[in-house]
Amino acid sequence: MKTLDIKKVLVPLDFSETSLLALDHASYMARLFNAQLILLHVVAQKWTVFNRERMEIVERDMQEHLEFAEREMRMLAENIRTTYELKEVEYTCATGNVSRAIVNYAEKKGVDIIVMGTHGASGFEEKFIGSNAYRVVNDSSCPVITIQSHRIEKGFYRLLLPIDESIHSMQKVDPAVELAKKYHSTIHLLGLAPTHDPAEITEASRRLDRVEGYLTHRGIPTEHSLLTGTNYAKLTMEMAREKKMDLVVIMTEWEKEVTGIFIGPFARQVVNHCPIPVMTIRPEVKEELIPSKVAYY
Repeated sequence: MKTLDIKKVLVPLDFSETSLLALDHASYMARLFNAQLILLHVVAQKWTVFNRERMEIVERDMQEHLEFAEREMRMLAENIRTTYELKEVEYTCATGNVSRAIVNYAEKKGVDIIVMGTHGASGFEEKFIGSNAYRVVNDSSCPVITIQSHRIEKGFYRLLLPIDESIHSMQKVDPAVELAKKYHSTIHLLGLAPTHDPAEITEASRRLDRVEGYLTHRGIPTEHSLLTGTNYAKLTMEMAREKKMDLVVIMTEWEKEVTGIFIGPFARQVVNHCPIPVMTIRPEVKEELIPSKVAYY
């Protein structure tokens, strides 16, 4: 199963309220894991008119933006280093496509997790384009935590772990355990079944029992619920709000569409609409994870 060994934390910044909130969470995480914190600001390049005069104006505006960002990043890095007593804080500014630059930089630096603010997405943007956060989640090989709304308390002390019948569902258990151990968290298991069919309820209960037994063996306090319905994303978000969760941990559950590989509708809905922070984890495809060989601890 996947593990979560955090040595480098990347936080993309656009200086919005949500990105600064993500910085606080990322800084706290870096202190807990004794990890390096990396701050990244990307200036988007928008070439709308391709003539010499227009290009000169854009280049001048971009240079001013980069100089401003450099000053802000330096002050943020110094403040964070002092406030959270971090040994390793570095920052950089880049230009280009925002989401692509974030993913490429994370791969280049060998980042273990990305923590970023998001404003969500809806309508046309959600279906066809998506927010920068959604595209980072879609393309990143490392886990991504997306944060939308403000929380005064830093840290993730109540984790919601939805468990369904999908092949990759169990791969998020061990990363959740590693977080819970560092934050001294309780994990709330949410069993999901598509209908009230007795066989499906029995199977969902069996999955819950086995995961709960595993968490207990690892010394993690647990709670559990079981819900039925076809919209797992809606059920998950409603439970997160009802139980006042601090973090929802999900798999991206990749599916192939006409234009390539994209995260499935469950993860897309949760990332774009959940007001509670969400950690998405990209699944590993292994022979032992084919349906006939799935083991639930």
